[in-house]
Amino acid sequence: MPDLVPQWAAVVPVKGGPQAKSRLALPGAARSDLANAFARDTVAAVIEALEGMPVLVVTSDPAATSWVATGGARLVPDPGLGLDAAVAAGCRVAAGDGATRIAVVLGDHPALRAADVRVALEAAGRHPAAVVPDADGLGTAMLTLTVREGESTAAVRTAFGAGSAAAHEALGHVRLDLDLPGLRVDVDDARSLAQAVRLGLGPHTTRALARATVHGVQATIHRIADDGSGSALLDDGVEVDLPPDAAQRSGLRHLRVGQRVSIELDESGAAATRVWITGIGPGEDIH
Repeated sequence: MPDLVPQWAAVVPVKGGPQAKSRLALPGAARSDLANAFARDTVAAVIEALEGMPVLVVTSDPAATSWVATGGARLVPDPGLGLDAAVAAGCRVAAGDGATRIAVVLGDHPALRAADVRVALEAAGRHPAAVVPDADGLGTAMLTLTVREGESTAAVRTAFGAGSAAAHEALGHVRLDLDLPGLRVDVDDARSLAQAVRLGLGPHTTRALARATVHGVQATIHRIADDGSGSALLDDGVEVDLPPDAAQRSGLRHLRVGQRVSIELDESGAAATRVWITGIGPGEDIH
């Protein structure tokens, strides 16, 4: 779609830092690493979508700024006033560079593919402003808007946050419920991460997830049967299955409800492949 290139620009806000993706039940460093990987895969897909389309990454996170320029995007400093202000900052730069159509995609779509972006832009291009809701139908996966020649970007209004899909509809964006799961799955918790895993993660997230699961995620035993089967609650409240052999692999025989454990999740993110307690069992010596 080369005719789209001169008018479209993309804005990708990236929060980053130790507070990013706080609903994922991982240590702060692992969460930060994973959030950074989500953003890299998102930006890579957007860059690949339309050759020549400017992609502006709005962030002040040092980990993100280190890869933005080398990845083919342009860095815009985050003013630090929240997500809507970050989007506005990106829109100002994009409009100043001559873009008349802007697509906003948050940096948490690790299963995003370039084809998803192309289809979404083609559909959104039929409307002055559009919103593609996330998989739950409540949040915003992509927001598109028009910046008219001579119009100040101060007139651009967005409403990111809880219930943003409906809020953007109220602002005049046409709702587009597109069948694009790679775009519509944004990752905030274990459930949405499992959805993204099933769709197929980008390379950066695949590597980061492997690094994170080496150390396990923290959980609390929720149900336990005599054979060792049951379930555990991740720190974000998601319940995952415990097959009977998951604890036995670590030499554990007497788990109890309420006990804190480390678990390794399978590819679906819905079941444990291993359960252990630091310092107990093979490879868990305390030095």
